[in-house]
Amino acid sequence: MLAVLHHLRSSALVRFAISGGGVAVVAVATYYLCAVSIGMAPLAANLVAYLIQLMLSYEAHRRFSFRQERADRKSIAGYCILSLGALGLNSLWVWLLTDVAGQARWTPIMPMVAVTPLVTFAIARRWIFISARAPI
Repeated sequence: MLAVLHHLRSSALVRFAISGGGVAVVAVATYYLCAVSIGMAPLAANLVAYLIQLMLSYEAHRRFSFRQERADRKSIAGYCILSLGALGLNSLWVWLLTDVAGQARWTPIMPMVAVTPLVTFAIARRWIFISARAPI
């Protein structure tokens, strides 16, 4: 049992979930505040949430999730591209669920926190933070 707990604590996926979860809470709260409380258009609210999370997530994932000692141009550039892909994927959820399916403005939050992070972890681990091969 202790070995399993140690493995989970040392796992890059668990660290990614912790740091990404914290950043996601900020992004989701920002989206909700903008789209629901303020009444901003859902896609505009998603953009605001994206910009806020972008500032936080690179450093959190570089330092904590993947334990990369220092930033380098390649990982920063790759992360920016990955982040734009995540923005696109989250925008797809917003568009599909609010515009196409006519669902409530809060419904895109579920795939934003359940699907997008799994996709970004796989890409970040394989192509962005390569030098920090911590155990999965």
